Amino acid sequence: MRAGRAAVVVALAAAGLVGCTTAGDDAEPLPSGVAQGLTAELRQDRTQYADHRAKLHVVNGSDETVTLLGGALDAPGYGPSSPDGPVRARTLAPGAGRDVRLRLGEVDCDAAPPAALAGADAQTTPVATATVLLAAGAAPSSTTGADGGDGGTAVEVQVTDPLARLAAVHREACAERLVASGVTLRVTDVRGAQVPAPGGDAPGGRITLAVDPVAGGPDVRLVEISGTTLLSPAAGHAWTGDDLAGQADGQVVLDVVPARCDPHVVAEDKRGTFLPVHAEVDGARQPEVYVPMTDQQRAAVYDLVHDACGWG
Repeated sequence: MRAGRAAVVVALAAAGLVGCTTAGDDAEPLPSGVAQGLTAELRQDRTQYADHRAKLHVVNGSDETVTLLGGALDAPGYGPSSPDGPVRARTLAPGAGRDVRLRLGEVDCDAAPPAALAGADAQTTPVATATVLLAAGAAPSSTTGADGGDGGTAVEVQVTDPLARLAAVHREACAERLVASGVTLRVTDVRGAQVPAPGGDAPGGRITLAVDPVAGGPDVRLVEISGTTLLSPAAGHAWTGDDLAGQADGQVVLDVVPARCDPHVVAEDKRGTFLPVHAEVDGARQPEVYVPMTDQQRAAVYDLVHDACGWG
């Protein structure tokens, strides 16, 4: 495997042994072309960002039917991954693709992640290698474990990361860890009907962010807080400078209004209650980190948008 590439272990259930493969004790030989026909792509949607879950999309480019069981990721800059939920054997027909759900391993900030490619290179250049377990034919009706307990053959497969999620998660996690070493950030209050919305009589709201220095940690200074898909700064621009002066006294008060008033933005919300915070640590600007809200605070934000938008 080329230096700097991520290594992914994916479980498929199968028959065979072709190319760079390792067969289980009771595995049958893989039909010719199966190993060479497999490809994989790392994906991560908005619902998976917060807890570092992801999907490995495995495509069967061969003419043979195999069975997909599950998988695990071993990438530079990460510890071992784990399955995201129970693993179920599924048929992977010729030309078809299936997702393997996983949780990314712990980020190692002392190690570099896979390269963040762009454009056509991101679509075609592998930054990871998958090892898949395959078994012949359609999936059985019973479930099986992620370790391919029914036997199988391990096959190495190249993996692309078109949206550079491995690099992004690594960068954000390390920034979050560094900021947290100097200050604890948490939303302590969400209130509606606090400030007027620009251009109308509907009220906006107010969010209080606690800023608690960590004893012995580095110097952390908040320099900007951005709006979200649900909330915009009442002043019409990101909170900076004097807007954040309260951090010296341990809390920042943010006056907000709805970012938009079409109801589906709440119905489909994934990240609208994560506050994007930009900070400097010992004078060095960090990638933005996201401060989450509790379930109760999220509900209060939805109520705030509901009331400010005048929904019945």
